[in-house]
Amino acid sequence: MASAIRFQEVINNNGTALTGNTLRVTAISSDDFKWAYAVGGNRYVEFYDAQVGADRVATVTTGSYAALTSVSGTLTQVTSSVSGVGKYDAPVPGVGTATGTFIINIENIAVAYLTAAGSSNVQYKHRDKCYEFAITSTPTQLSTVATTNNAVKSLSVAFPLTFINGNKVLNSSTNGAAGAIFSFKNLKSAGVISNDQRYIDAGVTGVVSEIYLDTPDSLVLASTTALTTIIPGF
Repeated sequence: MASAIRFQEVINNNGTALTGNTLRVTAISSDDFKWAYAVGGNRYVEFYDAQVGADRVATVTTGSYAALTSVSGTLTQVTSSVSGVGKYDAPVPGVGTATGTFIINIENIAVAYLTAAGSSNVQYKHRDKCYEFAITSTPTQLSTVATTNNAVKSLSVAFPLTFINGNKVLNSSTNGAAGAIFSFKNLKSAGVISNDQRYIDAGVTGVVSEIYLDTPDSLVLASTTALTTIIPGF
């Protein structure tokens, strides 16, 4: 499921256009990639370093940073803002406090749902912590980033989101048929249920596809789309 991600770390950065710095090529699993971002003249990759057992930030070369988005079906560049939901976690220091561009791992998206034309709220899970923020990409745009093979492994087809934990209806009037995606990496279980009072109270009747996600808040999604459409081969 995971893929390899490589970048050139800048060791002992002296701030003089990399002159005289030591460069080290580092390879990590996409499972350990958190995000990458630019602040000032420097480029950074934040990831879980299995050798030290903790997250760390690596300064990388400009060319290495630009090459990250060529990791097909895994990484994509998005524009973020803090106008999200929940904890309003800033995706990156110096970027998430305003509006900025950074690189995320689509396999870390627990769920992204359409909130308006060209915009999504995202719950993003890296290891055992979730972050919530808004991005200027739609669920459909995010799902088409993935290659065909990776889409099967990491992202479902887009589907209408009508229920999300606690009987709370989110943007049911605007999400349409391309309302949400979620990462298969975070799929705990899925099933089909009919005429459940929880969904009836939330305005959803008939047969409902339930998707349980492995997130810190045990996120539950529901849709009237057939489960065979949401999860290929179900």
